[in-house]
This record gives sequence, C-alpha cells and structure tokens, in this order.
Amino acid sequence: MTASTADDEIVGALVRRLESARDAAAGLAGRPPLGVRAVEPAAGRLSYLVAFDGPAFLCLTDGLSAEVDERRAREAASASLLWETVEVLVDSAALRELARAVGRFLALGGEPAEVAGTLETVAARALEFAAWRDDPLRAMASLPALDEGVALQERLAGAFSRFVRASEPLVAVQETLTPEVVAALREVEEGAGRAGAAERLAERLAGAMPECEDGADQMIAAHVTRLRPRGSV
Repeated sequence: MTASTADDEIVGALVRRLESARDAAAGLAGRPPLGVRAVEPAAGRLSYLVAFDGPAFLCLTDGLSAEVDERRAREAASASLLWETVEVLVDSAALRELARAVGRFLALGGEPAEVAGTLETVAARALEFAAWRDDPLRAMASLPALDEGVALQERLAGAFSRFVRASEPLVAVQETLTPEVVAALREVEEGAGRAGAAERLAERLAGAMPECEDGADQMIAAHVTRLRPRGSV
C-alpha cells in the first residue's frame, strides 16, 4: 500500500465517521445539524462537535453518544475554536506564493551566496508548511497535529530571520541595486508578511486563547443535552 492510498483510506474513514456523527446528532437533537467537526483534544481521544441553528451545540463521544462530562465538552469546543484560528492564520496559498517570490528573486542572480542559501531554506520551509496545511487530515481539529504545525512554522520563522540578518548588507547598498532586484526583494519581504513568516504562530495562538475559551463557555451554555459539571457525581 502506498502512502497516498493509506492517506485516502484514512480520509475516507473520517468522512464516514462524520456522516455517522451527523446522523447520531440529528437523532439526539431531533433536528438536522448545520455542521460537524471531528476534534482531537488529546492524542487518541476523539470527539465530534456538532452545530445547530440557534446557535446550539452538541458534543459527541467517539462512540457517538452525547458527551456528559462538561470538562471534556469544553475541551472539544476550545480545541475546535483554536483550530478555526489556525485556519485563518495559516494560508497555504500565501506560503506557496512566498516560495515563488523567492524563486523569482534568485532567478535574477547576483545576490551574495549567504543570502541565496537562506532564501532557498525559506522557500523549502514555506512549501513544507503549506503541505502540512493542505493535508486532507487537517479537516480534523487535532491539537497533537497542531504541535507539528507550530514546529514547522517555527522552522520557517527561523529561516526567515536568518535571511533578514544575511540581507542586511543589501540594505546598506540598496542604491546600487537594479530596480528589478529591489522590487524582487520587496516582493519577498511582503510575501513573508502575508505568509506569517516574520511572526511566531505559537505566540499568535497564545494571544487567541482567551477568546477561544470565552467562545467555548458560550458553546457549553448552549449545549443541547445536559452536561455533568466537573466534580459532580
């Protein structure tokens, strides 16, 4: 079995589970859901977060029964909202465009070897991160998978930081560069900004956590079925 075939089977299984979760949620709530998301708040622990008109929400266990533990339901809601933030912050199209901008700059030639080397690494890291974002398995809001994504973004941010340091001599002699080189260099810098290469994803997610926690509280308050608070019997 090839890696591609294995991935297709995993994605197919996820789609079937989401369909089953949708049916189970409709039966429990007595109305059709608006959407279903698979959530992995911790390695090996799956939940399904279901949204209804209202808004109202329902957290299902991996066995497709209504979650009764408020803590677990809140963890699933928070993880889902954090993942929505990731989907906004990580733009695979911008990452790929950054790699293309690097290619256009390098095609002009004449840059110092240390600048070329750092830029080649930036492009490679951007494509690596874009591939992670475009993986069909990203349909699942998986916090363990997010750890991998954050690590990939750290590698990209580190590579871009090394490029900035290596390119400082170019800034000092910018008036001697051709307009084409200046424009291409600016395109790389602007592309890095759009791709988030100059910022640390971990810090941006940490800043978004309070809002995600507030949103999770609201989702729990609108839970379709009764939840058992932490510490109750």
